[in-house]
Amino acid sequence: MDDGIFGIKLLPAWSPSNIQAVLKSALSRSQFLQAGIAYWTVNDQIFGSSLPRALRDDNGFVCVDLHPPTDIDALAALVRKGAHVYLFCEDITTPDTGRKERPHLLHTKMLLFWLKDQTVELWVGSHNWTNRAIAGLNIESSIVIQARNSSILFADAAQYLQKIKQICDEFDLSKIDFYKQAQQNMKSQRTIPVIYLEAKNAGALDNLTFGLFGTDVDDLKELGTVGRDVHASVLDSDSAQEYLYPASILQTGRLSASHPLSFPPSRYAFRPGRKLPVLLPDGEIGRDVLASALYFVTLSLRRVDTSVTAEPVPPKTSAWVDVNPAQSPLLQRLDPDARNLLFGGRNPQPKRPRFEIGASPFDAEDSRALTLAERRSLPQAKLVTRRILRKK
Repeated sequence: MDDGIFGIKLLPAWSPSNIQAVLKSALSRSQFLQAGIAYWTVNDQIFGSSLPRALRDDNGFVCVDLHPPTDIDALAALVRKGAHVYLFCEDITTPDTGRKERPHLLHTKMLLFWLKDQTVELWVGSHNWTNRAIAGLNIESSIVIQARNSSILFADAAQYLQKIKQICDEFDLSKIDFYKQAQQNMKSQRTIPVIYLEAKNAGALDNLTFGLFGTDVDDLKELGTVGRDVHASVLDSDSAQEYLYPASILQTGRLSASHPLSFPPSRYAFRPGRKLPVLLPDGEIGRDVLASALYFVTLSLRRVDTSVTAEPVPPKTSAWVDVNPAQSPLLQRLDPDARNLLFGGRNPQPKRPRFEIGASPFDAEDSRALTLAERRSLPQAKLVTRRILRKK
């Protein structure tokens, strides 16, 4: 037992489970703080002025993983107060596990308070710096060790935190947008397939089934990737207002002049080339449409959903790029048995965000909401566009 240790306790009690006051006390008694924390989402104001002061000291710092849910704005607010903040920005996948591993690699929750009375307080545990963890909603636990600053444990903890700091990047206020863009690239956002149309009385199409005819068979390839459930975004011809309908694809097929199919009178939409299709009034399907169309789709709309909106997918302008595995400090820590367990003989490929503007992988059409006039004028538009469904 290290004779420099004079106190060990487990926090929090089962009830109350809030550790905010205990952390605030440690900060007020500290000369500076050194820390490595996976997630940071709290507003520093919950600790008063003690937190930025403890991190503003020449020897103070905190290292945080860049991956979500870390709040970049919260960290930026600390940096503006003079705090020394560092971001861990590496990602290494482990493909042999049979499941998708989360990308977060900085998992320490280690706080080293250097106190004004020449003692130290070391926290090691499960608490991330999130409201749910600190306020006690999560079931968390941390061991808190009080020791003299001459203890071996203190020296080991200080050295470990310095090693973490060395593999992190100092937070740069000029790169806030890039940090957020890099986070956006990490998020797995659920997108929905949307088919855009134009129609008169677009808000009154509940439970309508209609045919969509088109001349570009590549549309069928797009439809083949979405399954049967889609959404139809119908733009009103007069007001240009958008109405979103959950919909189902009932049928698709090719059309051929040598093997013509007959269709009963109904409402239908025609898509010449890759232009915006227009839903026409009920009636006979025009001979010119049947003569030129190369495919048909039968769509069934359900009731219009006024509670949600289909938002464009934000452009990913900050890419994660491959880096030389020999430059990864995390890979260098692993012994051969660990590498084999994690990667199964494969060569791991670490990635880092490239904080510079690059080409967006999305078409301009996909990355913003277009007006009806803009959609009409597009010479080339996808039949199926991916969107993020959000509550209004």
